[in-house]
Amino acid sequence: MQLQKTTIKTWSTNFEYSLPGLLNVIQAQKSDTFLIGASLLDIYKTEGWITDFSRITRDLDFTIEYFGEANEYLSVCDRLKSLGYTKDDQHPYRYHPVKKQGVYAYVDFLTFTTNFSLEAKAKILMSVGELFNFEGMDFAKKDPLHFGGNIYLPNPLALIYLKMKSYYHNPERRKDFVDFLEVILRMSVEASNLHHLNNILSNCNQSHVLKDFKMMLYSIANDKGSPWDLDDIKLEMKNRKLLEEFEWAEIPATVEFFGQKVLPRSNI
Repeated sequence: MQLQKTTIKTWSTNFEYSLPGLLNVIQAQKSDTFLIGASLLDIYKTEGWITDFSRITRDLDFTIEYFGEANEYLSVCDRLKSLGYTKDDQHPYRYHPVKKQGVYAYVDFLTFTTNFSLEAKAKILMSVGELFNFEGMDFAKKDPLHFGGNIYLPNPLALIYLKMKSYYHNPERRKDFVDFLEVILRMSVEASNLHHLNNILSNCNQSHVLKDFKMMLYSIANDKGSPWDLDDIKLEMKNRKLLEEFEWAEIPATVEFFGQKVLPRSNI
């Protein structure tokens, strides 16, 4: 999967309008930086991979890879402040532009590592709590969507996995469960891109990722309960009007269909 040039141009323009200078500041660094979070769904919609999404987000979430030195992370933060951005009082990784305009009101600038020994330092650097986790970023680095320079986007399967891990470690984030389930449901309705996801998993050498996907899909399809219990998110789905689009009783079968299409044959 890859992004069309027109998609990149459209969203670069939108990002620049809402958060002036942000992309240039990030691209001045060397380390890979990922756009994560629900804003990805806007780009997936532009690509036609999903037709709609029930939740609107007003922020961008970027995370730069951390290798033990704070220079690049702090450089971006300092540069944003020099451009007039103000640091949020309650969320020290959040920066507000001089003027609110366009779709996005602020950026959460984060850092990540796939090295377990560096996780504590990375959390201290961006002042987040222990519930913050980096699981899934190793998979997100595989087959990413190139946006430009050092900026990448997780492919839809990687986004699903990041949302899975976020909810698994913090079940209060029911919106993440609903988010990834909605991606599964919408991509299953128009199944023309599922073979791309199958290729990604077929070439995945991370056995724990395959195991996690298989367990999640099997649990939902067969009503195996926690942690992937649909009853836990039924109210959230109702509030987002998803049950007006998708029949509650048919969701397990749709998830099973998704699994049949994306899991490698040896894992079905």
